Amino acid sequence: MNAFKTRLGVVLAVAVVLTLGLSAAYGTSSGPQSGQVRAGGTLTIGLAEDPDALDPTLARTFVGRIVFMHLCEKLYDLNSRLQIVPQLARSLPAVSRDKLTVTIRLRTGIRFNDGTPFNAQAVKISLDRHRALARSARASELSPVASVEVRNATTVVVRLKEPYAPLTAQLADRSGMVMSPAALERLGDRFATSPVCVGPFRFGSRAAGDRIVLNKSPLYYARNRVHLSRIVFRIITDAAARAASLRAGDIDIEDRIASTDIRSIARDRDLRIVKSTSIGYQGLTINIGNKNGLGKLPYQNVGTPLASRQNLRQAFDMSIDRRLLNRVVFGGTNLPGCGAVPPVSPWYDRSIGCNTTRNLTQARRLVSQSGMRTPITVRLMIGTDAVAARLGQFIQAQAREAGFNVILQPTEFVTALAKADAGDFDVFAVGWSGRIDPDGNIYQFVHTRGSLNDSGFSSPRLDLILNNARKASTQRARRTLYRAAMRILRAQRPLIYLWYPVNRFGVKRSIAGVQVFGDGLIRAQYAGLR
Repeated sequence: MNAFKTRLGVVLAVAVVLTLGLSAAYGTSSGPQSGQVRAGGTLTIGLAEDPDALDPTLARTFVGRIVFMHLCEKLYDLNSRLQIVPQLARSLPAVSRDKLTVTIRLRTGIRFNDGTPFNAQAVKISLDRHRALARSARASELSPVASVEVRNATTVVVRLKEPYAPLTAQLADRSGMVMSPAALERLGDRFATSPVCVGPFRFGSRAAGDRIVLNKSPLYYARNRVHLSRIVFRIITDAAARAASLRAGDIDIEDRIASTDIRSIARDRDLRIVKSTSIGYQGLTINIGNKNGLGKLPYQNVGTPLASRQNLRQAFDMSIDRRLLNRVVFGGTNLPGCGAVPPVSPWYDRSIGCNTTRNLTQARRLVSQSGMRTPITVRLMIGTDAVAARLGQFIQAQAREAGFNVILQPTEFVTALAKADAGDFDVFAVGWSGRIDPDGNIYQFVHTRGSLNDSGFSSPRLDLILNNARKASTQRARRTLYRAAMRILRAQRPLIYLWYPVNRFGVKRSIAGVQVFGDGLIRAQYAGLR
């Protein structure tokens, strides 16, 4: 133990200190006092998409994280100020002087929802699975980890290949979710069919495309704080139908109100709106080298016009007026932008240029310089709801003026993710819900070995910069490196960042204790019916 100089160290200093003072930027609601709500009842949440696999190792959807919030606890969590706090861990990690050894002490007296004891061996099994399972979406988040060791039943030691500043931030999300070893042994790669974690609710049933049912856990260590008997997540992909269901009382909480429905919900005396400015982004992923599937290295250029020519990607970007997009598609309710890190983040770098209006003259010039015959065909995979249709039509109209023929390909969301992983797309309108450390918004999407690099983008220089940013020991050094990384991304444009969501959630006034922080996740595990 003498090797440990501090309780926080670099791993936490960057992740935690930089989140101080963020609460003013985010709308939240306070939790209930126990006397304000009654015991029992069912809470129904209308989700905007159908989650993918309910397996923390494989999952990648935003709505899946909302379900996991109630089903699978993590080693660490975020509080309302987006500070990292212990959850299944007893305290923040202890970091060795050389920053290569991280010791995590665990809480005791906790059981998984199948009765299996929670201990260090269970943590090791889950972390090793996140690191090594085929198709793991967590692999690049934990790639600096050399090994995970069990010191005793309540202590886990993580050995690092090199210093890794974002580690604790990663363990405050799906990489830190711990699954029942018994369930993993029983189900293997079918864990998502009946997931078992530590959580206030346990899995009940799932009807794909319709609903997910969670029931209150009798084994949860803080079950006295849980008022509800059941939470039902209904899948309602059409925004207007979701809003109508909220107004009719068929659901209690609406995930992400469309701009066209904000006014009607705000006027309803039985409803209130909870607002959260996202730390994530929305934009377009361009398939450059994902010819044989995600992670199938080396990546090979897919040969489309956008993949083959950097200047055409720049032209496509410049043809889009982000401010107009925000007004036309979203009624001015979001925040136009050009990068992976939004202005509400302390990591935001104003020195990186961002022109949110279009430059049609330059876009046309770049198209002409490419020597390609116009119009240049671009196939854009979008969602199937009305908002996605408006977005697609807007991009289609804007890009046409620069010399592009955009063909829209409406695709159901989970299917679209599978097609993106397989490399079966040209351009994909998709975003990311965001992480408190910039590594979580950048590395896995554009590093050659990034576990979510559907673009198939590969730049040895960018890889080196992002690797060094993970190892850097000071905030100043990391800022400098991320500035260099964003300049490469602005030049190469494997992703075109368009806006930062300002999410709004509709909640019935008869529901107390619903919280939404800057990560945009609905937290209803301790909510209740008045």
